[in-house]
Amino acid sequence: MKYSILSILFVLISATAFSQGNSPFSKFGPGDFYSSNFQSNFSRGGIGASSYSGNTLNPINPATYSQLTLTTGECGIYSTTNFVNHNNESSFFSYANLSSFGLGLPLKKGMGLAFGLAPYSKQNYEHSYSDTLSDSSPVEYIYSGDGGLSKVFIGYGLEIKGLSFGFNGHYIFGRLNSTKKVKHPTDNPSIYNSLRIRNFSNVGGFGFNTGIQLNIDLADKQYLKLGGAFELGKEYSTLNYTMGNYFNEQPHLSKPEKLGDVEVHLTDNIIDTRETPFEGKIVLPSQIQFGISAGEYEKWEMSIEFRHNDLSSFQLNNETSNLGNKNAFIFGSRIVPNSKALGKSNYWKTITYSLGGFIGNSGYFVNNSELQEVGINFAFGLPMKKFKYQTETFGSLVFLGFGYFNRSNSNEGLYENYLNINASIILNDKWFIKRKFQ
Repeated sequence: MKYSILSILFVLISATAFSQGNSPFSKFGPGDFYSSNFQSNFSRGGIGASSYSGNTLNPINPATYSQLTLTTGECGIYSTTNFVNHNNESSFFSYANLSSFGLGLPLKKGMGLAFGLAPYSKQNYEHSYSDTLSDSSPVEYIYSGDGGLSKVFIGYGLEIKGLSFGFNGHYIFGRLNSTKKVKHPTDNPSIYNSLRIRNFSNVGGFGFNTGIQLNIDLADKQYLKLGGAFELGKEYSTLNYTMGNYFNEQPHLSKPEKLGDVEVHLTDNIIDTRETPFEGKIVLPSQIQFGISAGEYEKWEMSIEFRHNDLSSFQLNNETSNLGNKNAFIFGSRIVPNSKALGKSNYWKTITYSLGGFIGNSGYFVNNSELQEVGINFAFGLPMKKFKYQTETFGSLVFLGFGYFNRSNSNEGLYENYLNINASIILNDKWFIKRKFQ
């Protein structure tokens, strides 16, 4: 088991770039922000500040690392399909890639360490509009962008008499790309050449988030947990350059019926600052999340939390975006009917059933009218074969999570509907065993 976890993590650690989503609103800020895709969070709609994690990873609140009793590894894949409808015109986009991965280590009772890699934001958009010049010549303006940011983190959690503290140090990195095209008709290229300007911003910098939990043990293995998590908004460095060239479109020579027209460069770059990039700053927003959870160890848990994102503070190289602050109420629960049930006929009793949802405002505006968000997630944690050491029994889980997410404003006739799938494997094992001799 030890080598199974390590082999998976070494394969995944090379995959630091995550596939991009497709939303017209990812042009604002650094793109659409990811909520945590670790199953302890995703399966219950984003719950994490007050939740008891057991042997799963919960980077939202690093104080939970103090609850680890087994070496825990998690990795998975994530896919989403976005159906966009605006004034009865519709389209859809799909992508799939690695979601996130991590490894948690119990150092001793009430103390744990974890590290991993997760996506932070995704950007992929394109929109255009047509106009005419002063001489009545038609022109089309096309704006597009892609890229995204990722986060590498390492954290520590400590519990002292029912009060847990924790922090994650992280490094955020990635690249945000934007393109503007001024496109003229190809049937009269002698008057105007089409122009493409591309801007690239490489992002990198260190930050942290922290968390706290208060655990109150009640009768019959029941508990109450109060928790809060905070991520500091701060400046990160950017290195920026611009490239520009003229182009026109010509039919593809080999298979025009399938590939259509292609862009042909007419000149070398008329703008190219790769040799003289300028340094800038990106301001990423802060986030606070807090709530309360009640449950019974190894049985069930119910949670309610509130999350606030300060999106309005975002800046990229001193330019702001039309973003407001984002708020959401999150509700989540999970239940395991009987984690110690034996036999194939009782397998369904050992499954972890999770359900969660959220509702709030998005921070995105269309014609000064804000879009609202609502979503629901559910998941099944399917136990794998258990391993036994002395009197302890432990094993691993395969999680299958599904989600629906809606972002919309009916007054503007704009709707985004996401169907999400998150499949993960959580591996548990005991690595550090104190030998006993009789």
